[in-house]
Amino acid sequence: MNHSISSRRNVERQDGLSSKKTPECNMLKVAKMSLLAAVIMAVSSNAWARNSEISERLDDNRNASRLTQGEPLFSELGRELEASGITPHLSLWSLWVGNPSTGPREGSHAVTNNIFAGSDFDLENILSIPDATFHLEYTFFPGNQNVGQPTGPAYAGAAGSYFGGSPARNDISGGYLSQFSYEQDYFDGRLQAVVGRTNARRYFFENNCSSVVACNDPIWDNATGSLPPPYASWGAFGQLQIGNHKSLKLGVFESDPGQYLDEGHGFDWNPSDSAGESILAAIGHETTFSEEAYPGRYELIGFYNTSDQYDPRTGERDESGTAGVMFKFRQALWRPDGGTRGIKDPESLLVFGSIEAAPGDNQPYQGFVETGLTYLNPFDRPTDMANIKVSYARLGSRQLKAQRDARMANGGSADTGSRNVYRIETNYHLGLPGYIFLEPSVQYVINPSNFYNPTARHLNNDGLVVALQFGINLGKAMGLTPSD
Repeated sequence: MNHSISSRRNVERQDGLSSKKTPECNMLKVAKMSLLAAVIMAVSSNAWARNSEISERLDDNRNASRLTQGEPLFSELGRELEASGITPHLSLWSLWVGNPSTGPREGSHAVTNNIFAGSDFDLENILSIPDATFHLEYTFFPGNQNVGQPTGPAYAGAAGSYFGGSPARNDISGGYLSQFSYEQDYFDGRLQAVVGRTNARRYFFENNCSSVVACNDPIWDNATGSLPPPYASWGAFGQLQIGNHKSLKLGVFESDPGQYLDEGHGFDWNPSDSAGESILAAIGHETTFSEEAYPGRYELIGFYNTSDQYDPRTGERDESGTAGVMFKFRQALWRPDGGTRGIKDPESLLVFGSIEAAPGDNQPYQGFVETGLTYLNPFDRPTDMANIKVSYARLGSRQLKAQRDARMANGGSADTGSRNVYRIETNYHLGLPGYIFLEPSVQYVINPSNFYNPTARHLNNDGLVVALQFGINLGKAMGLTPSD
């Protein structure tokens, strides 16, 4: 998310600065303003993961055995709720992440926890409204350690760079409303409309790399103005299916970072507090293994963020609105069975990638390119995935100068650093019995900036970031959510 989506009032309150401060304090203010993108962006990937076509791998591990012999404890209650049109879901996710050899404070670590509790209500069953569903979800953030705002003293500031620091989420309140939305389908599902409190990333193709921990995207997070999941704001979305495989999408979503900065919980629904709107449109093509031997998904997304944009060097409002484009894809390349049709999620090799641009002068990141490979069902394990990828992010020249000025103002190095930041990463998704998964990740960051800690006195060294994600679908493990 771009720092400019927040009003000047929010920035000054969070930083503890005002227009009466001295020029020296204003330098620190400018440095901190550049972090507002990082404040609430950090990838809370749980919400979008459940809404992607790979969600069954990430959330179900449906072929794994149950926690106990026989039926789970609440299976009868789950069946009764399903019969009445209510499908509850309950998941726990926990992430440990550390930076053993990079950043201003090497050897730091953070722990983040998320509990997702909610239900989908079939309104045709409950209220006789055909093809309508109401979605409700609240996310709790218990026991988080070494995360938060300001980012400098927390883990993100210890890692410094975007690639190394963004996996640790900055959830500073006790919880947040994730979803309170009405969904209506028309024409046998070919037209879908959603309105209410929701999040843009539930509907557009963001997670193409099949990774929970580090499928992060600096353009999504800093330029679009859309809130990161699990944070919900007012929004409206529509999707039209064209033929069997193509779709058109359009969404308008409120940018409301103020509730986060005030440690709110998502229940202040006054739209006058918003910093602007995120407008996204997309055209996409998607096929599955049940339809093609080598399916793929492609989506071209254009966005316009109406929020005021601030010069990261001075903190002054510079322009209103910014635009950009994102192209994401994933394509099956190879199968040992030669491509037998009709097999769901067979052993296969996929290539994925992103090409993105946000050319505005005030954007912290103006370009992002990524490519990698996903191996489905390695070692005859149908719930596992192995990934390897290479990422490139290009900092804006103003962002780079703002970091240098903040570093020098704190008595640090006058080195400018590089606009070109690279990451090499590998991760593995391990499905375990009881609807549990583990996802270890190792990434090596080259030319890291100090995006999360611009006042650090020295540029970061190249180095490693390691992480371990744990997740369990408690709803299915306990029988509250029906199994496939």
